Amino acid sequence: MSTTEFPIPGQGAGVDSEMGLRRATRIVLRNSQILCWTMMSFSIFAAAIAAAMAIVFLGEMIPLSRHNSARLMDAGRSLIFTLAAAASVPTLWRLGRTMTGYRVVLDGKGADFNLGTKDRPAHLFLPWDQISAVKRRRAGNVQQFWVEGRDGSEALFTSYTFFRPKRVARMIAERAGLTIEKL
Repeated sequence: MSTTEFPIPGQGAGVDSEMGLRRATRIVLRNSQILCWTMMSFSIFAAAIAAAMAIVFLGEMIPLSRHNSARLMDAGRSLIFTLAAAASVPTLWRLGRTMTGYRVVLDGKGADFNLGTKDRPAHLFLPWDQISAVKRRRAGNVQQFWVEGRDGSEALFTSYTFFRPKRVARMIAERAGLTIEKL
């Protein structure tokens, strides 16, 4: 073997082999099961708070003979807290439940998105050379990211999909050789 068969180090020679090595390693990005279970346990905690506030509401309303404006205000406040806590129970449970199934697999072929549930799976596979852009937008407290394909397909994920969506987008952009565009 002669020295002419080795690649000449120059501009971009190391980047291509490093990028190829990064793309070849398989990485599965998903939410922490502990955090998802914690969110589901918060829904149980919210149910306990709703039950306690319902008892407070009944305690304010039971002696009907001693009603005055202050007691009615306290009863109204405890009713509002009861309804708010009760409304958060299914929302937190559903969010924790659905976040356990979301995942992105990065391998040598491309990015394989599973952003659906068991009942309604939403799979999308984008090869690395078909990813045209990775975009980011912030709407209030929610970070939104789009991974767009050249054929018009796109994967949308937010901070309600992944606990750390920026990390997921950054890893996809690095492997695709792109930067994250702000909208």
